[in-house]
Amino acid sequence: MLLQQDHLENQLKLLQDQVNPHVMFNILNHIHILLKKDTELASFLLLKFSDILRYQLYECNKNEVVLENEIQYLKDLIDVEKLRWGNEIDVSTSFTIMNKKAMIAPLLLVPFIENAFKHVSRVPDYKGFIKINFNENNNQIHLSIENTYAKIPIQSKSVGGIGLQNVKKRLNLIYPETYQLNITENGQLYKVYLTINLSST
Repeated sequence: MLLQQDHLENQLKLLQDQVNPHVMFNILNHIHILLKKDTELASFLLLKFSDILRYQLYECNKNEVVLENEIQYLKDLIDVEKLRWGNEIDVSTSFTIMNKKAMIAPLLLVPFIENAFKHVSRVPDYKGFIKINFNENNNQIHLSIENTYAKIPIQSKSVGGIGLQNVKKRLNLIYPETYQLNITENGQLYKVYLTINLSST
């Protein structure tokens, strides 16, 4: 039993560690581009990045984090992406947390946010959009993300195999039989709907 527990913890640590470099690489790349165009905006993003990095360094080495803090982390990431793309895409978000003491595995939802921004359509004469809605009630979370997307296969792997495959493995390890994940696409829209019962953790 102890060996099984150690193996499970090692698997989770490996999967979690794969997320951090990918997120940081994206943010630093955004800032590098902006340094050549808008130093004031780049400076603001550096402050955002410091908040993101601080959270990853000092909070995400735990099995669970406060849901409210995790959502603030996601909001910071979304702010970075919104500033990067400006008026090229429409982004709408809604976050509601009823239980301030709710806990969740760290960095679990990041790949869904990243995928939406990575694949959202940005073509001439057509403004793509991303809609993100998150709700927690009675220790059950509901995340829905909808975005337009280009004709690139949305299921393609992220850098280094990180992405949806990673998050699915983590969901199976941390919340077995207590989550539902539905991903659909119809050629123009990509939709993610995730529910997790956090009360079992």
